[in-house]
Amino acid sequence: MKLSTATASYIAHMQSMGMRFCTEASNLKSLCRALGDVTLEEIRPDHIEVYLTGKGPITATWERKYSTLKGFYRFAVARGYINCVPLPPSVPRPPRTFVPYIYTRQELRHLLDAIGPNDNPRRGIDPDTYRTLLLLLYGAALRISEALALTMADVDICAGVVHVRDTKFYKTRLVPIGTDLIRILNCHV
Repeated sequence: MKLSTATASYIAHMQSMGMRFCTEASNLKSLCRALGDVTLEEIRPDHIEVYLTGKGPITATWERKYSTLKGFYRFAVARGYINCVPLPPSVPRPPRTFVPYIYTRQELRHLLDAIGPNDNPRRGIDPDTYRTLLLLLYGAALRISEALALTMADVDICAGVVHVRDTKFYKTRLVPIGTDLIRILNCHV
């Protein structure tokens, strides 16, 4: 079976199950362009390795491409298109690029001071609300989507807890908050 036919079949299958599958489809089409319209049996592990590596160091893109190919080959083997999977036996870890950063008190003060001058009557949120939101994000370590989704019922001032619902990966959690943040939130409850 030709690579282009097998990838088109896999993309159609995944999209028929309700998945958007846009990035994955783009990766598979890129594979077809890189290797040409060869049969699945002609593809060797070194071909796949060259496609995955691309130009430059290992990145998160490598992992996404690998994951897409892993799913594609699982699909191809299950349907009897091929017997041998030409994926590299070992998966390198990309270098860690994200370095967490904790603001100093002075930097946080500069952020809070910058809120006042941005008072624009066309904006729907007043400076006090911006200030409270920033302190809530920092003091409770919330994601912006979590903070914006909070309701009055989610904040328990007496217990000093914020109930964050349906957060990333659809989890719910209780976040303890300190007395300074309780005092600030108490002005909005």
